[in-house]
Amino acid sequence: MRRLKRTAGLVFLALLMSACTSLSPQQVELQPLVDTRQRLPGGLSVALEAKDLRPTPVIGYRVSRFEQNAFITLARDARYTLLSTAQQALRQMGAYRFAPSVSGANGLKISLLLDRLSYDASQHSVRQEVRLDMALRLVAEYRGRAFTGQYQSQKTHSSPLPPSEAKNQELLNDLASETLTRAFNDPKLIEFLRRGG
Repeated sequence: MRRLKRTAGLVFLALLMSACTSLSPQQVELQPLVDTRQRLPGGLSVALEAKDLRPTPVIGYRVSRFEQNAFITLARDARYTLLSTAQQALRQMGAYRFAPSVSGANGLKISLLLDRLSYDASQHSVRQEVRLDMALRLVAEYRGRAFTGQYQSQKTHSSPLPPSEAKNQELLNDLASETLTRAFNDPKLIEFLRRGG
């Protein structure tokens, strides 16, 4: 029994060292999903805009005891992800007319501003902890008035080995889905739109 436990321990240590010494950069595909049952006023024509205001495209770094320079980035421009997700959310809410710019009395402009998307990993003995953080603003302009909402989500993940690309993609998508769902379900935003700005 002791020999079996020792063998298992050596195998685990070998796997740990292998994973820690072969870190490589990761590109994650951000495809958040928004769940909303809110309804917008009828007849809206929506213009969408997205801006990535992060100072760097690097989300964070994978770490181990031996190496700390394996960076994580998004596989595609965050602006396109925000635009497609916003359009999907607004369709759920009953908006079917999208325009490149605001026009007419029922013209609504929604801007999504990504302020932060971060991944902070730290090594503690034989376990690693990852802290994820996302912050964005949603600005709605309607009939000469404006509404700004600020939304932030945080998550933590603990594991014995550095998370794989698939796991990091899952973690970041959960984070983004939660943040965007909160934005498009904001009662203050819905009230702003229902009362006509």
